[in-house]
Amino acid sequence: MLKEMRKGLNKVKKNVLVFSGGSYPGIEIYYALQHNLLFNPIGISSYSDHSEFVFKDFYTKLPYIQEPNFIDELNKVIYETNSELIIPTHDTIALFLMKNESKINAKIVCSPLFTAELCRYKSKTYDYFKNDFFVPKIYKDISNLEYPVFCKKDVSEGSKDAYLIKTTSDFSQINNIDDYVICEYLPGEEITIDCFTDRHGKLRFINPRIRLRIMNGISARAQNIELTEEVQKIVSTINEKTAFRGYWFVQLKKDIHGNFKLLEISTRFSGTFNLSQSLDVNLPLLALCDKLDMEVDILPNTYTVTSDKTYIDRYKIDYNYQRVYIDFDDTIAFNREKLNTLAMMFLYQCKNEKKDLVLITKHEYDIYETLTKLNIDKDLFSSILRIPINEYKYSYINNDVPSIFIDNAFIERKFVKNHTNIPTFDVSNISVLIDWS
Repeated sequence: MLKEMRKGLNKVKKNVLVFSGGSYPGIEIYYALQHNLLFNPIGISSYSDHSEFVFKDFYTKLPYIQEPNFIDELNKVIYETNSELIIPTHDTIALFLMKNESKINAKIVCSPLFTAELCRYKSKTYDYFKNDFFVPKIYKDISNLEYPVFCKKDVSEGSKDAYLIKTTSDFSQINNIDDYVICEYLPGEEITIDCFTDRHGKLRFINPRIRLRIMNGISARAQNIELTEEVQKIVSTINEKTAFRGYWFVQLKKDIHGNFKLLEISTRFSGTFNLSQSLDVNLPLLALCDKLDMEVDILPNTYTVTSDKTYIDRYKIDYNYQRVYIDFDDTIAFNREKLNTLAMMFLYQCKNEKKDLVLITKHEYDIYETLTKLNIDKDLFSSILRIPINEYKYSYINNDVPSIFIDNAFIERKFVKNHTNIPTFDVSNISVLIDWS
């Protein structure tokens, strides 16, 4: 049995495997599907990854795709989770799944095999579109180059294993030139275009965006831009000549003359597809509905949006508490005027999990009037303990069930920990308690 799975997988929604769930696109796919009424996303991977901190349901013990028992083990997971669909989050995974589609007991949410293979190999992409105006000049013979040139691995993504070659001697940094594609150097602006093609082959959505800041090959800061006739023509041509299904994206870069040329095409979800979601276009949901032959409608908002990424920590603690004692002033609210939104998020999380919430406070005003003023229902708490200003809170804490204590005051936390031996948390540490699934 899949030990990581929580009991009672949703039997109303259709279960969807996201592989690999711990990748950045995998995490964003989970958030895109987390609260919808049709699908339940389940993260699967071949190693322990971030999906364990985000997905409600996950399994991280699959073999690697190159192992001979992978498909058998994948089918076991499909059977045990009663999953109907799989979303691949990496080009190599997408190609492998499509090659073995007939052996896999679930629908692969991806474009057809020919398209997946075409997009995985840059050499095949450039050769397929070689007569189109947007393909950069490709060099087959390194003895006759117009420097500078750009070398990138045939099977790779983003800027990984890519080199700017200015002289012949620069080729020394490349181990096997036969694994690389050599093309003209494109010094201009780079853009990514999120696209969606329905099951009828109709291109339904085009959203170009600029990459303002890069982190680990992903657009850490991105912004949607106007769709020009040039970009529209490039994307439409690619769609007309290739069989896409669902989500796909294109990367373009300007040459020395300011004309956009093709970098790569991919059938997987990009690391910043959620910029389109901020326009009210849920691409994973659309792809799943289209895969099940549903008609979809797309009505994007028209404002400009900028997204920015950074590293965000998620936590798990091995302490199953049933009761929360939480302070009010400078913990839940500041100066009786402003709510701590993260604390409120945690309180309602506890409510969902049926944990006992106890407000323990030395509030100098009428706490019930202040709660009303801040639109906090007093019944959110199972009890409200008003402590005299000259006493310590630890003496009012009943540790008959596993409990935690949250307070901005170190002295209160110190005495609670020393006298009751329960975990204590500063207001700055509430994020440790948030369950992002």
